[in-house]
Amino acid sequence: MKLSKLSDDFKNKSFNLFAINVLILSVLPIIFYFILGYFSGFGFYIINAQLILNFQKITLYILVLGLLIPISILFTTLFTGLDRNKISYTFPFLTNFVIYGLLFYLAAAIIIFVFCFFLFLNEILGLKVIFILIGAALSLTFFYIFPPLVKGVFNFTKIIYVMEIGVTLNEKDHSKIFSIVSNLSKKIDAKMPKNIVLGLSTDFFAISDDLKIFNGVEQRLLQNETLYISLPFLRVFTIKELEGVIGHELGHFQGNDTIYANKFDPIFRRLNEHFLELDIEFEKQKKENKSDPLLIKIVIFPFIFLFNEFSRKHEKIQKEQELKADKYGANASESSKVFINALSKLYIYNLVWNDTKEKFNVIAQDNKKNKIKNLSLEFVQDARQLLEKDKLKMYLENLQFFEQVHPCDTHPPLKDRMKNLDVEMKEISNKSLANFLPSAASLIPNIDIIEENLTLVSEEIEKSKNES
Repeated sequence: MKLSKLSDDFKNKSFNLFAINVLILSVLPIIFYFILGYFSGFGFYIINAQLILNFQKITLYILVLGLLIPISILFTTLFTGLDRNKISYTFPFLTNFVIYGLLFYLAAAIIIFVFCFFLFLNEILGLKVIFILIGAALSLTFFYIFPPLVKGVFNFTKIIYVMEIGVTLNEKDHSKIFSIVSNLSKKIDAKMPKNIVLGLSTDFFAISDDLKIFNGVEQRLLQNETLYISLPFLRVFTIKELEGVIGHELGHFQGNDTIYANKFDPIFRRLNEHFLELDIEFEKQKKENKSDPLLIKIVIFPFIFLFNEFSRKHEKIQKEQELKADKYGANASESSKVFINALSKLYIYNLVWNDTKEKFNVIAQDNKKNKIKNLSLEFVQDARQLLEKDKLKMYLENLQFFEQVHPCDTHPPLKDRMKNLDVEMKEISNKSLANFLPSAASLIPNIDIIEENLTLVSEEIEKSKNES
């Protein structure tokens, strides 16, 4: 997952972030507290002195709230450690506390500013104006900060579903693949997924979160556990290799990884997506206004602190999950070598898929006559043309340090996964990487029809992007 520049700039700087947050969130309440102490209440209107004292108390309350935000992040991260269950239940609550706590903090600060400004106008004679001007200048910044923050919170609280183009299989028409998944689920003592989906991407993933599927005719919301299988890779995997990859994904159900992902990942992803959007917005403002939008950046420091603290935990937990799931994959394929060969194909042939898909998208968007009727078969054909059989291992050696990415997570580099399963590079051969038989595609009746229909759906989507 690509991290934003905002969070990446402060990676591994927890103490600095904590200190910055404490300073930012404490300075304004303290300034307002002392400014309010200079007002008597006498002026054009007589203001009850007790009201002023009450507003001073409010500044102390928001001071406590402001300090609680970074302190709660710090203590929560110490309390949870790398315990997935603790993180699953505390992270959503902590995120809501930071969001709504900061909104309440800013709203209260604006109210105090308005009251200070009223007192200033009411008692303008004999007043020590310098203190009021300092407070007013600082407080006015909230009128600039508050609207985009509220908008960000509104967008953040919207439910965002994972969306895929694909078809949902049924056990009656696709008994072979259901039988394999069922047997593997029993073999590794994992949950049998409620839904099995085939899609025109190179992803394989297991998810417990809601998943939206569009098959070109209707859009469905799948609930409970879903296993997503790549149609293009059914063409290049042998049956045993497919079993290994499915075993790996089912291993996430066995280890309750998807429950952790269901509670943690959606919020974590949304935080990062907002940071990525802010990266773009800040760069835009720099060009237009020729200045750095420092004021809004100050407000999001608590979110950066929150995100970065749990980002490090997520990386460690994720690596542990994937390496553990790899052992299930090796067990499912009855050989670590077979499973690593499947992973090696994922790394190598993914490069070809990117070229095939880009070629297809260009043709579709330019409204040219599309000769690609089956994207999976086009992918296999490109693989045979672009990759020399006797150089596949050479490609693999260059790719072993790269991470494999899919919608739900980022897998460890292949070299780490090979080491985890005690498989050496010399055990992988050009012949095994070029072997597609017995083909996993044989498990799906009428697979050509499914691929052609989804290719047509993909074409129409790309055309609509161009028109819009």
